[in-house]
Amino acid sequence: MLSRIATIFLVFVLSLGAPVYICATSPVAEESLLPEQEAIDNAARLPDPVARESALREAIRKGLLETRPEVATEVLGYLGEHSRWLDVRPFEDIITEYGRSNNPTSRNVGWFLDSIELARMSRERRLRLYSAAIVDGSTTLRHGWPLLRQSAMLLASYDGLAELRPLIETHYPEETAQVREHFPLPELIVRLGLGAGAADREDASRLASERLDAMKDGDFRDRMNKDAAFAQVVDEIATYVCTGDAFAPRRNPGCASIKDIVTRQLVLETGSPQGADAADKPCAKSMQEYQEWFMTWLGRMQQSSRGEPSVQRPH
Repeated sequence: MLSRIATIFLVFVLSLGAPVYICATSPVAEESLLPEQEAIDNAARLPDPVARESALREAIRKGLLETRPEVATEVLGYLGEHSRWLDVRPFEDIITEYGRSNNPTSRNVGWFLDSIELARMSRERRLRLYSAAIVDGSTTLRHGWPLLRQSAMLLASYDGLAELRPLIETHYPEETAQVREHFPLPELIVRLGLGAGAADREDASRLASERLDAMKDGDFRDRMNKDAAFAQVVDEIATYVCTGDAFAPRRNPGCASIKDIVTRQLVLETGSPQGADAADKPCAKSMQEYQEWFMTWLGRMQQSSRGEPSVQRPH
């Protein structure tokens, strides 16, 4: 489906009842922040690290411990959604205190803290934990929550831990048919190869983007057209690296590689060096063309390279 802002824009254009060119727009916030969330947002943008941590501590404390339960739930969700850019580990004491409250959401605080810690722990520790979970079916994290084999395999692939490929291939058949359907082995293998040797997920995504950029244009195009697992992984990588930091004007460096790929593929698409500019879709003559373009892999990549949410690819 189209991003919400694009959908709203299309509805507005069609309501005019006249021939127009429909162009993609940048996404905007789908809804305004609660004051408690806005306080965290403002604190996270402070340039001085000492002042930033102090302001974040105050804002998180107020948001989780000094508000109504339904507001605290929204605040915890906000912290989770922005955990890629906001390290909340220094505020574990506040989050743990919230976990002792009667708020139904507080029951998940252990998993919240475990997942945050897992994403930022050293490569060596992740290797050990993922290995244990893959071999034994699960392992217990610090706050008592289980890390299941299916999650360990998926996380290992996102982190580029290619050393675990033999374990994954050995134990993957032990998972249920439903798990294997949701986490196809070919996609896991593609991710492991593209991100191999990375320090963490950000690094894996950067390396993957650079390796994709280094492919011959014809080979890349053929594989996107013929290899569904490869195309799915590329979709995910492009969206991930080109999503902007929520609190600073920056993106994963891999986004530059995705933009390079899109530019070269647009030249192939149009047959001329000027084609990348002339075919700077998604400006199209109709809504149908707009939708059809963004259902192609190149249309989705172009949309992602601009930092816009990619439409859902067809399965």
